[in-house]
Amino acid sequence: AYQEQLNVYNSGVINEYVRVSIHKYWVDSEGEKIRTLSPELIGLNLVNLGTDWIEDEGARTNERTVLYYNKLLYAQGQGTSETPLFADSLVIDDSIAKKVSQETQTNGNYTTIVTTYDYDGVSFRVEVEVDAVQEHNAEDAVWSAWGKRISVGEDGVLSLVE
Repeated sequence: AYQEQLNVYNSGVINEYVRVSIHKYWVDSEGEKIRTLSPELIGLNLVNLGTDWIEDEGARTNERTVLYYNKLLYAQGQGTSETPLFADSLVIDDSIAKKVSQETQTNGNYTTIVTTYDYDGVSFRVEVEVDAVQEHNAEDAVWSAWGKRISVGEDGVLSLVE
């Protein structure tokens, strides 16, 4: 397990609503994505879901998670310009050590068993992308920029519209 504290900070001059897209995958020694290895074994521990962050479950895949901060993120000096954490640790599932293939070769009186670990020589990647839209006319701005219907209450709290 690795401590991996992730949040968003608004360093700009405009109040905004933010979306975070998280992509997890494996790469070979050349840096090429390996589509046959499971990104579900890369565990990013998400926190504050339901209180400060909303997951767009319709956008979820084994490789992608999309989160929306449900409050307005203020510009520097105008209010809270930093979100609470959305992730606090990263864990690689230890079941990867059991993902092996074996080949048996017999040569005369000798038998050789070659064990190859599926995840040997690969690396994991976690990419986090943050997008933002302005506070003004946020519902239309989110629809235009992200293709997602949201509503913003009078209290400024964002919610997803299904």
